[in-house]
Amino acid sequence: MNEKINQWLAFIDDYDRGLVNMAEKKNKTLEKARIEMNYLTGDEEVKRLVELREKWEMDYNSEIGYAKEEGIAKGIEEGKKEKAIETAQKLKQEGLTIELIMRVTGLTQEEIENL
Repeated sequence: MNEKINQWLAFIDDYDRGLVNMAEKKNKTLEKARIEMNYLTGDEEVKRLVELREKWEMDYNSEIGYAKEEGIAKGIEEGKKEKAIETAQKLKQEGLTIELIMRVTGLTQEEIENL
């Protein structure tokens, strides 16, 4: 019980109350954790608030992940459009027809004429 890892394992396992008491005597952080755990597990309203907080965190993380994916997809599409415009400008400078530039780049006639 002199190693902190063993103290924490005894605390988490909570199988042998004697080991847990010994661990708490050697590690004051465990004693504080026990007090906090007893507080959190003893009050139904506090448990409900903790569950709501955890749900909020999961929802938030999920929304952030979705927003990142959407942002990446949008950035890729914008990059493709910019590359098509750049290609169209070069082809237009080379004197190719608008119809050919439209087929190569996928841009509309109006977009090419505005370059």
